[in-house]
Amino acid sequence: MTEANDEQRALRRSIAPRLGQLGTPLELIAEDVLGEEDGVIDWVAAAPDGRACVVLVAKRSGDAALLQAGLVQRAWVEARIPDWRKLAPTLAVREEPPAQLVLIAREFERATRIAAREAAGAAIVLARWHLAGTSGEIDLERVEPESRVARCLPGPAQRRPASAFRTGLCDADFLN
Repeated sequence: MTEANDEQRALRRSIAPRLGQLGTPLELIAEDVLGEEDGVIDWVAAAPDGRACVVLVAKRSGDAALLQAGLVQRAWVEARIPDWRKLAPTLAVREEPPAQLVLIAREFERATRIAAREAAGAAIVLARWHLAGTSGEIDLERVEPESRVARCLPGPAQRRPASAFRTGLCDADFLN
């Protein structure tokens, strides 16, 4: 076992009992599942309504690669649910509604938050993990999706003149 794998397992052990902090209690079904493209799924879980949840944990920031891996693994899990239900009829997951993707990282890039919102809305949950106080325990908090309103739009006190383009340029900028 490598040191990186040991760190990932320790992080996962700290996060597992706190998954309920994200708003829905999850029943963990499988851990450390080898998914599509030799990717590892940290947990496959079931929500109380029977929805499957695919959970991926990143030690550092959640970037586009984490979101991409999550979408691939979610599709892989969804394709296997009917077979798993045949093998274990009492399994808590159902084929409908579609599986939820839960991505947990230290921080998420703005582009990843926008892409997650556009990809599937409520079917993708982003959560930030952080150390709580001096105890060294890990805490989870849900990351709200990036607003659809561009953050560069001026506020009421900074309104541009009516002749300004959206870029902030005005007619005088084009005179040369």
